[in-house]
Amino acid sequence: MLENGINRRQFLGGSAAAVALTTLKPGMTFAASGDTLTIRAPGDIDTVDPGFWKNTTDLWVMDAVFPRLINFKSGSKWEWELYSAESISQRDPLTIDFKLKPGSMWTGGYGELTTADVKFSFERYLDKELAAETSDNWALLDHVEVHDKYSGTIHLKEPFAPLWWFVLPYATGSILCKAAMEKAEGGKFTLEPPAMGGAYKITEHTAGQRLVLEAHDDFAGPKPHFQRVEILPITDSKAAENAVQAGQVDWTRVSLSIVPKLRANLPDNLSLDLKYAPDNVWMGLNQASPRLSDIRVRQAILKAIDLEAILDGAYFGVAERAHGPVSKGLLGYREEGPAPRDVEGAKKLIDAAGASGVTITLDTLADSDFLTGAQIVQANLAEIGINLVIESHEGGSFWSLVSTKGKEGIDMNFNRWLAPPDLSWTTQWLLSSQAGIWNWQWFESKEFDDLHFAALGETDNTKRAQMLMDLQQMLDDSACYLWITQPPRPMVWQNNIAPAMKPNGDPRLELFQKA
Repeated sequence: MLENGINRRQFLGGSAAAVALTTLKPGMTFAASGDTLTIRAPGDIDTVDPGFWKNTTDLWVMDAVFPRLINFKSGSKWEWELYSAESISQRDPLTIDFKLKPGSMWTGGYGELTTADVKFSFERYLDKELAAETSDNWALLDHVEVHDKYSGTIHLKEPFAPLWWFVLPYATGSILCKAAMEKAEGGKFTLEPPAMGGAYKITEHTAGQRLVLEAHDDFAGPKPHFQRVEILPITDSKAAENAVQAGQVDWTRVSLSIVPKLRANLPDNLSLDLKYAPDNVWMGLNQASPRLSDIRVRQAILKAIDLEAILDGAYFGVAERAHGPVSKGLLGYREEGPAPRDVEGAKKLIDAAGASGVTITLDTLADSDFLTGAQIVQANLAEIGINLVIESHEGGSFWSLVSTKGKEGIDMNFNRWLAPPDLSWTTQWLLSSQAGIWNWQWFESKEFDDLHFAALGETDNTKRAQMLMDLQQMLDDSACYLWITQPPRPMVWQNNIAPAMKPNGDPRLELFQKA
């Protein structure tokens, strides 16, 4: 579950994977012509089985080729809309009734989408032998009741508010064909779904070069405006920028570094928009480290860091300072910004802790934004008497730090975690049970754990918003976390198309239109 493939660690980390760069030769033109839309993806697909998906491209393709009861709307607000469901309603905190749109057909001659397919798809995550990697999303499912061919009821064991935010409209809300899956070896698949029932179907895949989708005429949901979509995996952002400016792709995400240049001199044939994802760039401080076990040292570090300098230097003045791990517009967002830099206050804390002259290490992925940010932090901490050693890593070594350095060997680290629009997705990785797994701060609090689980079950949004703000305050009070930014995703496209994007920039391919 990452940007370019490998595993959930890099989904949370969002780091680049070793996927071969598609060769774009001078003069080659892939961009939209007629009924074909050409888009750039940050990497190739890994697996489009929703129980085992890995990366952003997997997510885009699943969104296109599988039905879901609901899907996120395109636009700037996180809202869902009916997709394969004709209706859906929550009768009570444990009960959700739905009715499918009739006439939606599976490929491969497997007939019509029915409630039996919904039941199979959601209850599949309860199969311990299958051991789906995303089974936690459906951990509170009791069963799906089938009323008739099109209507059914989802029964939960306990209330689960995020069901509407990172389950039903997200990857694990994908519906698979029961009859086709029962014939699949081991009950799962990777790149070739045994049947597809979404707006598009996969018709061609050349690893590292191209994935082709063609419209599925027997889908009962929104009808695609483009009959064919070509997805080109281009891992290098500079190559993607060159491709869209040369007219070789119709739509792509570009790096933040090019945004000031594009804003100053945007080519007449292109449009630019910044999409805001709930992703977090943050720094963790490990309280289990002997060098950081005194909370005063951690507090001093947080006070000393010049976040505005990091935003200017690493994010080109385009990104805004985070108010916490919840981005603007989402439940639990804190309107009040964090305290400004306080070097004198930081020095007093360091002196009180007797920590002047201490040497600590900051581990980071070898990404340019992180390395720039790390150098700024290094200079900031020198002002208060802390010597910071920067250790940069490629993805594999970074995500192995716990095993290589151990609980007390990690001091500080930069992280980038991708996320759907619900804080519970992030806080689940910061629980006591995750210490040493995802929780590298060894932040362990029964009060935090209990409130996390209570917030999962709170369906009153006013009450839940306060719970989410209280969770953030607990993280702040620990002095183990510095929330830096939710960096925008710059999207660029040819003016002869009208893209349809979710608030985070992910495409709704079936809604793309010709301008």
